[in-house]
Amino acid sequence: MTESRLYELLESVGIAVAPYHTFGLKEAPHVDFYPAALKLESEKVVHKSDYGAVKLSLINDQQLENARAEIIKSVTTRGVTLDENDRFIATQMIKGEELYFGMVSDPVFGKTILFGKGGVLLELYKDVCYIDARADRDEIERALRLTRISRLFNNFRGFGFEIETAVAFIQKLQKLICENPTISEMDLNPVMLTKEGLVAVDARVQFKDAAEAPQPPRQRESFFKNRRVAVVGASSDPHKVGYAVAKNALTFKGECFFVNAKGGELFGKPLYTEIGAIAGEIDTAVLTIPGKHILPAIEALIPKGVKNLIVISAGFKEVGDIEGERQLHALVQEHNLNLIGPNCLGYYEGSKNLNLTFGSDRVIPGSLAVISQSGAVLTALMDKAYQAGVGFSHILSVGNMADLNFADLVRMLDADPTCEAISIYAEGLQNGSAFMQALRECKKPTYVFKTGKSDESKKAAFSHTGNLSGNYEMFKGLIESAGCYIEDNIEALIYRPRFETIEQILIVTNAGGPASILTDYIIDHGKKLYTLTETDKKALDSVLPFNWPGANPIDIIGDARSDRYEKTLEIAQHFERVDLIYLVVTPQFMTDNEAIAQLLQREWKKPVVPIFLGGGLMDEAMRMLRGQRTLAFDSLQEATAFL
Repeated sequence: MTESRLYELLESVGIAVAPYHTFGLKEAPHVDFYPAALKLESEKVVHKSDYGAVKLSLINDQQLENARAEIIKSVTTRGVTLDENDRFIATQMIKGEELYFGMVSDPVFGKTILFGKGGVLLELYKDVCYIDARADRDEIERALRLTRISRLFNNFRGFGFEIETAVAFIQKLQKLICENPTISEMDLNPVMLTKEGLVAVDARVQFKDAAEAPQPPRQRESFFKNRRVAVVGASSDPHKVGYAVAKNALTFKGECFFVNAKGGELFGKPLYTEIGAIAGEIDTAVLTIPGKHILPAIEALIPKGVKNLIVISAGFKEVGDIEGERQLHALVQEHNLNLIGPNCLGYYEGSKNLNLTFGSDRVIPGSLAVISQSGAVLTALMDKAYQAGVGFSHILSVGNMADLNFADLVRMLDADPTCEAISIYAEGLQNGSAFMQALRECKKPTYVFKTGKSDESKKAAFSHTGNLSGNYEMFKGLIESAGCYIEDNIEALIYRPRFETIEQILIVTNAGGPASILTDYIIDHGKKLYTLTETDKKALDSVLPFNWPGANPIDIIGDARSDRYEKTLEIAQHFERVDLIYLVVTPQFMTDNEAIAQLLQREWKKPVVPIFLGGGLMDEAMRMLRGQRTLAFDSLQEATAFL
């Protein structure tokens, strides 16, 4: 589409454009506005500046005529043959701040709007945010505020514009995209922010032959309706996955059946030689058998009324068996089954004590749901969570996501009352648009860690789960604009939900240096140190040495023992605006580490997070804390990763 026709399209949805006039290659140019820019209108030339096809700051008709001749010469010397389909467009040059608005059709997220600092240095600045084409007003504003250039809309240099100016422009672009579904790419660069508002002064657009019809989500039953469960591939061999899953499943509050073609008995339960031998229906089945037996097993489960499947077995898309996974998907689609996996760790639900994983049996029921594409990452998180006393409502190892994906599971978790927060470890996405819609509608706080930031990591993620990793910056921007949290530390997925509302922090320490480092980490994460009041200082004066610094961090001096830590904590419990207390302990000669660790067995009004810095001298204290399932750290950086 030519620039002039595009201007007409923009004007149809209320987007202001610069005054313009078009004329043929041999037509004498004339306009009634100056200064003007002259540009070639040709489908043969996309990036005009690369071909010398743009001339700026023209102030009269003679300069306009000279610019026309220069552009023709420049373009033809670069191998472009112009014909009667090519024209010129002259636009009035508008003064203002250069901004960029655009749209791309991303293979993962679909149509995505971009906003940022415009002009010829757009790629250098890279001050860009990403906005889903279906984003609502609040989501648009969150995205815009992720850019530095958005400060222009805070009355910068007296412009007097609010962020609503940019939001309204984005909404007009959304309308344009909705009304013209064959648009596949668009650049408005620059759009000038002027005293009168936003004005598009240069534009290009690309179309595709036909718009893709969106696929409606399947109407599913919840995966969490588990009453009668079968472990297909339960094994009496302690070295096999089927043994671990069967052993973990023994705590289930419902009915559980074991299936193994060899028969026999396991954990006091009969091993059924075939699925059909089990009396009554089976609503949920976990399969640990070799991949070649998966489809026949599912076909045998269908007459039993199965609704939910967990395929732990590997050997599908992740190793190149695309056809095998396609057949698996087709079978569950045909019978409207829910399936997680294949190539996964399994499934856990806290309210039913249902552990259908081959991971740890040390899992605490709670309110946090975790979805992970990596079973190994999940086992590490489960172990750390147990040590820190973090409980789970659900654990979902999705592996290759041949059926149930992030969007499906977020919707189900959002509807489940036992889940209060959702954490997601993602390697790749299959349907980013559906994921965004699910996050947009979700009422529960959601935390996401995404691998695949580097090219090397993307390749590793692909070989692991067979999914495309996509553009990380786009992923991050879209997820944050949907109101979710992007984590840059994997452990934050289990720690952050506990401390979501933390703003003001108090540090109690027996050494100044580590407290200074900790302060920097806290500020870097956007949190604040609590400012002690005169009343606070007076109370602390009564229990601390005369030479304590009188400020936060509260340095209780290097000779502090557990009694001084205890008295300081007791006073700090009454500081109303403190949300979190870091307790820093370094191994001085007189420091009674174990006694300090013992203090944390008490129920404190304010959350206290201990940090025991050092090596072997701190081992016993850390062992005690972890044995008590108390969140504790031996690293300042890790201790602040969840903020």
